[in-house]
Amino acid sequence: MPCTSTRSVPSPRPRAVAAGVDVIVAQGCEAGGHVRGEVTTMALVPAVVDAVHPVPVIAAGGIADGRGLAAALTLGAQAGWLGTRFLTASEAATHEVYRQAVIQAAPQDAVHTRCFDGGWPNAPHRALRNSTLRAWEAADRPAAPNRPGEGAVVARSADGRSWSRYDDMVPVPGMSGDVEALALYAGQSAGLVHDVAPAGRIVTDIAADAAALMRRTRTP
Repeated sequence: MPCTSTRSVPSPRPRAVAAGVDVIVAQGCEAGGHVRGEVTTMALVPAVVDAVHPVPVIAAGGIADGRGLAAALTLGAQAGWLGTRFLTASEAATHEVYRQAVIQAAPQDAVHTRCFDGGWPNAPHRALRNSTLRAWEAADRPAAPNRPGEGAVVARSADGRSWSRYDDMVPVPGMSGDVEALALYAGQSAGLVHDVAPAGRIVTDIAADAAALMRRTRTP
């Protein structure tokens, strides 16, 4: 099923809709990973819904619980797209160091930056502030190849592959070394993630909470 992701307020006649996509993903700038847009989910989703109607819209960015999903549905989206919340799902291929960084993070720890651009030159993204990001910021954010520790190997995969500082790679199980120094992609919703749980339970709880909230708001 073809779909597309919208990271800024769309034009009056979106090309994706004209091309016949089945669904549009509206990603606000709160999201983790690669983020190009500058508009928040709260402002972006209704604008996209209005622009692409009747094509369904999936809201992404800043959603981690039933409250966020209910808000997205109220804004006109048909579904929510959650990434950061599932970094701590027990089935996720997430290194324990990465999991704990997400659990301990506050919303402001998820920084919009261009620091981890190995493989994605100059691509903006959102990641948790870690030792690499702090050192780069302290050096006044120099461009490659003049960043602190440029090219230094900081971690190795279980298969022996080496990963350097500033690479576009997250910590996964089996890695060794200074894995905390790798890219810890996460959205601002990390501040709402407090535990490790099975993915099925996460989905069930979020859906139930959202449904209960929406029933409550519709009660006279």
